Amino acid sequence: MTEPQAGSADGAVMVGNEPPGYVGVDVPATKPPEEFSVEERRAELLRIITDHGHPSMVNQTELADRYGVSQPMIHKDIDAIAGDVEARLGEHHELEIESVFRRSIKGLLEEEEWRKAARTAKDYSDWMADRTEIEELQEELELIKKATGFKE
Repeated sequence: MTEPQAGSADGAVMVGNEPPGYVGVDVPATKPPEEFSVEERRAELLRIITDHGHPSMVNQTELADRYGVSQPMIHKDIDAIAGDVEARLGEHHELEIESVFRRSIKGLLEEEEWRKAARTAKDYSDWMADRTEIEELQEELELIKKATGFKE
């Protein structure tokens, strides 16, 4: 069985204090899955989870067999992927929301429902913009609290 590569305790290679970005990792098409690096395995797992719509929809034992690692390692991988998504988007449930939007858009495009796909993509874009605005407002509120010495 393949064990984690050097880097952090969970096997992810760290650059400074930043978690790896699994979305941007290329998954080699010609390399056997059991030879994938930790980052390649996690990038492919992210795509599999996205395609299935939720982490609970994937079989961790089958994935462990595919990659030649233990089921607990796949569990750690999924936790690391969730952390990556959380770092990019915010809270843990954001992985599910992003997956649902992407899967919905993909399905609509496959059914040639162009207008519905465009509306769903716009809804997703609006949702992301709203999230960003809320985060910015929360940051501003924290700054105001600190500046005024407000205590809860």
